[in-house]
Amino acid sequence: MMTPTRSRVYTTEGVVLRQFDLGEADRLITLVTPDRGLVRAVARGARRPTSKVGGHVDLLRRISLSVRVGRTIDALSQVETLESFVGLQQHLGLTLRALYLAELTERFSVEDAPSRSVYQLLLNGLRFLETAPNPNVLVRWFEVHLLGLTGFRPELKECVDCGDRLCPQDHTFSAARGGVVCPKCRPVGGDILLPASVPTIKLLRHLSLSAFPSVASLKINSGSARQAERVLRQHITHVLDRSIYSADLLDDLRKSNASVPSQTVRSPTTEHF
Repeated sequence: MMTPTRSRVYTTEGVVLRQFDLGEADRLITLVTPDRGLVRAVARGARRPTSKVGGHVDLLRRISLSVRVGRTIDALSQVETLESFVGLQQHLGLTLRALYLAELTERFSVEDAPSRSVYQLLLNGLRFLETAPNPNVLVRWFEVHLLGLTGFRPELKECVDCGDRLCPQDHTFSAARGGVVCPKCRPVGGDILLPASVPTIKLLRHLSLSAFPSVASLKINSGSARQAERVLRQHITHVLDRSIYSADLLDDLRKSNASVPSQTVRSPTTEHF
């Protein structure tokens, strides 16, 4: 006669990416962790005013937690806040950008697939975002590096069709093909193509090769900023085969002129095309 397997408990740390009310007082949370990928667990009684757990499982908190593995759903047994990122709660624009980083991290992560590099990228992104001179540069930097870490970085040095090294002239970007297409290979019909100017390509290359502190004060003209955003947005949407909800919220915020204003000056000139 076999002895039933006892519930096991493990300890880890994670960032709360999403939460969902469950029943009358519980809360189901989704976290990204360095050693277990995505973790989904219920925080029993978290919505009660007297709960010792509720304040620790708010969105975007970095927490230390113990999880009891159950038959149908895991449950939190102990929780402690490690970082709360208070600065991200003081401006709606920063809050929405942080939620965007969190949603991207969730979409590019899976359960039982640890990725310390992705976890660390999110932590760095949230920390840098609190004080970034230009939050939009931080978001573009995060997108490029997340795509690189997960194997989906777009091709920015060679034409994805002919393989020739890109010449210093304006090109187009095809998410379906996974990168930049040179003028001679530009398809007619079919693919959705976006303009990819020389400054935009150089900007994306520069971000992909740089640690954030070295580009934190980078200032770009509004045209290149918007073009880079459209290129990355289309690429991410194609890879995930779905839109990002928090990206739509950022668009709405921008339309209402309530977002953090972007800065304008030069594009990066640290490398030859």
